[in-house]
Amino acid sequence: MSTVHILTKGFASPNGIAFLFPLHVHRRRLADLGIRFRCFTRRTPEVAECDALIIDSRFYAPRWTRDGGAALDELGSFAEQVPAVLYFDISDSTGWLQAQVLPFVSRYCKAQLLKNRETYLRPLYGNRIYADYYHREFGISDEDPVASRPVASPEDLAKLRVSWNSGLADYSLWGPAVMGLRRRLPIDRLLRYPRRFTPVRRSRPIPFACRFGVGHTRETVAYQRRRIRETLGPRAPTDKLSRRAYLAEMRLCRAVVSPFGYGEITLKDFEAFLCGALLVKPDMSHMETWPDLYRDGETIVAHRWDLSDLEERLDDVLADDSRREAIAERGQSLYRHHIGSDAGHEEFSLRFRDIVEESLASPPVGE
Repeated sequence: MSTVHILTKGFASPNGIAFLFPLHVHRRRLADLGIRFRCFTRRTPEVAECDALIIDSRFYAPRWTRDGGAALDELGSFAEQVPAVLYFDISDSTGWLQAQVLPFVSRYCKAQLLKNRETYLRPLYGNRIYADYYHREFGISDEDPVASRPVASPEDLAKLRVSWNSGLADYSLWGPAVMGLRRRLPIDRLLRYPRRFTPVRRSRPIPFACRFGVGHTRETVAYQRRRIRETLGPRAPTDKLSRRAYLAEMRLCRAVVSPFGYGEITLKDFEAFLCGALLVKPDMSHMETWPDLYRDGETIVAHRWDLSDLEERLDDVLADDSRREAIAERGQSLYRHHIGSDAGHEEFSLRFRDIVEESLASPPVGE
C-alpha cells in the first residue's frame, strides 16, 4: 500500500474542486489498487510522512510574488524527505507552467499540456499559446503585459505528465452548489457524478447558443470571445441567464459555441455534453489532455483560431442533422463513459495509481 499525501487549498476554487473531486469519489477504488491518500490544508511535520507527496499548485499561488524563494526552499525540503514529490498544476491553460518548481519535483502533472513540449522552452505572450497567437498575428496587446517563464533545462520537459482535466466533476443544475458545500462539510457522500443526460435526438428548436462573457481583464483572452460575439451575436442572444434557464436553453439547442477563456477547456464544454448539444470549439489539436473529449469531426466541431471558417463550419453542421446528431452523440457517450460507467471510473483510478507508481519506481527525470 502506497501512502500519498496531498497539500492543497481544498475545495476552495472551481479548479481545486475539479482536481479533488474524482479522488474523493474513488477513494475506495484507489485503496483497492494500493493507493491510500490524505489531504492537508497546511504544512505540518506529518505532511512529509508518506511515500509520495502531491502539491496542489494553488497551495503556493499567493506566495510566488511575495516570497517565492521560501516556497522553493520548502519544495526542496520536501524533496529531501519524501521519495517522490509531484506538483499538480491545476491552472486553466496549456501555456503557463510554473517552471521554477521543475528542478525540485519528480513529476510535474497538468490537466492539459501542449503536444509540442518544446514550446515551453520559449516565453508565451500573455502566458497562453492563443494569447501569443493573437498578439503576433493581430497585434493584440494587454494593458499589463506578461509572458510565461520558459523552462530553463530541456531535460526537465521529460518530467511533464498529463493528469486529468476539469470534466471529472458535477456540472448538473445543482452540482456547483453541492461541490461548494463540500468545502464546509467534508462529507464525501455529497460528491456524485450527474446521472441525467439529455438525449441528443429530441426536439431542439434553437439552432445554437452563444452565451458567454467578454469582460476578461486581458485583451488577448477577450479578443477571441469578442470577435465570436460580433460574428454570431446577431443570430443568437448573448445576454446572461440564470443557471436554470441557461441549462434549459442548452437542452433545446442543436449546438453550443464555447470559446477559450482563461484556458482552452471551459465548464460550458461539459454542460453541453450533459445537455446533448453539439460542442463547437476553436481548434484543440495543439493540446494533450485527459479525458480526450475534443476530437474534431468525431466528438466536437472545431474552427480556426482566426475565425475565418467559424460561420461556415457551424452552418454546415446545422444543415446536416444526421451528422450533427452523430457527433453530439459520440461526444456525450464518451463523456458519459468517463463519469458514469464502472469502466471509466476504473480508468481514472488506474491512471492516478500509475502516475504515483511511476514516480516512485524511478528517480526524478533529468537528475
